[in-house]
Amino acid sequence: MLTFFRINSIFQVITLLVILFLLRFPYMGNALPLLTTELEWMLVGEKLNEGLSLYSGVLTQVGPLSAFFYRMMDLWFGKNQFMYETVAAILVLIQTLYFVFIVNRRNLLTEKNYIPGLFYLILMSCSFDFLKLSPILLSQIFMLIALNVALRQIEKRDGVGDDVFETGLFIGIATLFYLPSFVFIFWAILVLFLYTGINIRQMFMVILAFLLPIFFTYLFFYFNNLADDFLHIWLFNFANAFSLTLLGIRDIIITYSLPVALSILGIIRIFRMPRYNNFQNRAHQLLIIFGIFSFISLFLSQNFAPANLMFLVPFLAFFIAGFFVHYKKTFAPEVLSLAFFVVILFITYFGAKPSFGPKLLVLEKNRIEEEPFSDKYANKRIFVTGEHIYAYKNAKMATGYLSWKLAKNDFKNPNNYLSLVNIYANFKKDMPEVIFDKERVMPKILKNIPELADKYTSPEKNVYVLKK
Repeated sequence: MLTFFRINSIFQVITLLVILFLLRFPYMGNALPLLTTELEWMLVGEKLNEGLSLYSGVLTQVGPLSAFFYRMMDLWFGKNQFMYETVAAILVLIQTLYFVFIVNRRNLLTEKNYIPGLFYLILMSCSFDFLKLSPILLSQIFMLIALNVALRQIEKRDGVGDDVFETGLFIGIATLFYLPSFVFIFWAILVLFLYTGINIRQMFMVILAFLLPIFFTYLFFYFNNLADDFLHIWLFNFANAFSLTLLGIRDIIITYSLPVALSILGIIRIFRMPRYNNFQNRAHQLLIIFGIFSFISLFLSQNFAPANLMFLVPFLAFFIAGFFVHYKKTFAPEVLSLAFFVVILFITYFGAKPSFGPKLLVLEKNRIEEEPFSDKYANKRIFVTGEHIYAYKNAKMATGYLSWKLAKNDFKNPNNYLSLVNIYANFKKDMPEVIFDKERVMPKILKNIPELADKYTSPEKNVYVLKK
């Protein structure tokens, strides 16, 4: 397999497409578990297409450009899990080919080949949540472009050009898709300072270019009277940004132990090679620093999940490729690479399926739970309190209380006048036909808002139905 990908031709592109299809084939037809976050992305698009305003009418911490993308997805496909995963696969293929372009165009290895692309493609399937159309996946392509621009600046022999601002610009765009991407502006400043002759004016250009897309997005919300919501709900809301759990740590270890181990061996092999020039050595160090900042971005994410460490994949793919490219024996690299491929497939498949019992499931707490009342009240406009929102899969969501982390600020304070005003306003605009009260917060809310209480009856425990 490695021998074939050492050849630099169009046939390798076709083969990568075939491998991508084979990697995704076992999960076609809604075979993958639906995640709570995934359903939230679908609902963001649905509510925006109903005319609600982002961050004001729709409470979510999904980035503005990701929200717009999900709006287009809902407009074209609705809540179709298969189409979301198909678009995700297309984006992964584009990223893989672009990563190969970066490695070969910048001569980061001693030979031009498709081996880095092969491992990039494999690693982008190392956990089943990588197969989802997540904000970080949408952000990743712009991070790869920023990575290429930074490498281009280091490669220049005549000094840094004014086009260095592109590094900050693409990181700024990536941030609008996925907020933790902003940490890479510090990576850009650091590596440009260490490995180029960048001056103060050019450094300010990078920072201003990073702020420019965010500023224009702020202006858009400002002129729509939504600036405060944009700032407090999304841009500066880090209170709910990180949730560290033992299960999350276990999932990260299961997913990344083997790739990280091989990448460390790759680093050792590459830095022992005497054939690399000064630029290549600096480029390798840049990638290592990129990997470090990937871990920092994980700790700023909303969910401690394997896919939220996706920014680590370029680092892993390159150094794993370096490990195999510089492996001197003939058959051992082929056997080891095939074994690596099989192990990744094993981890992905059995992390998604309960074949070895629930203790081996990846993202066990993030999966959508079956809602016992969902079939009975299918196709109605419903509202669910709490994190698990399976009922929305086969029903329309009422109100804009999408993220419970944000919504509970109102529902957990039933004696706060402003909270009651917000709840009443949201319900009046989009009255739920059915309320599933998993958090048991509605009794106090209805007690303090008699007008709402008069509209509902409770035929079952923790279920409220709108009177006809």
